Amino acid sequence: MATQDSRIKLKRSTVTAIVPTVPSSNDHTDGTWIATDIYKGELFYNQADGVLWSRDDNGVRCLSGSVAVTLSSAQILALNTTPITLIGAVAGYAIEAVSVSVSIDYNSVAYATNTNLLIITDTATDPQYKRDSLLTQTADAVWKFPVVNPTSGTQLIANKALTATIVTGDPTAGDSPITIFVNYRLIPV
Repeated sequence: MATQDSRIKLKRSTVTAIVPTVPSSNDHTDGTWIATDIYKGELFYNQADGVLWSRDDNGVRCLSGSVAVTLSSAQILALNTTPITLIGAVAGYAIEAVSVSVSIDYNSVAYATNTNLLIITDTATDPQYKRDSLLTQTADAVWKFPVVNPTSGTQLIANKALTATIVTGDPTAGDSPITIFVNYRLIPV
């Protein structure tokens, strides 16, 4: 097994949508490297987006990303009319949700009608995840979303955001906030 006995840094960014790059040379001291260039095996963490990257023999790869988005009852009551962006579009990548969970902090009134929550790529025809009757809960709860297998439409689309929405129409009533947790990876396209 070949190993390299050198110091590899963990680089990081505090700016959203910054992606590491492959340098034009193999020597970081030659003046050609930019701040986002990384060596093979080096890690790059975008702390603004919660995304961990590395570089291998084939280029830069997204290892993992995670996000938690809390929606107020006002946002939920308008979720079909105004979908909420969970993960913003990243140029050159499609967002694949690996797992989705949601917690409900039950207040006093359950949501009624239109309570099926979707996690879907902007402009896609098929969601990545769907949880039926999620918003009808009358107690604090944590749920894992089941994966949706696409029918014949689109599901992952390059350069598009991942959103939360309701299947048909806005919910009625309801006053409980929810938090959506998404673990994801970015697929280069």
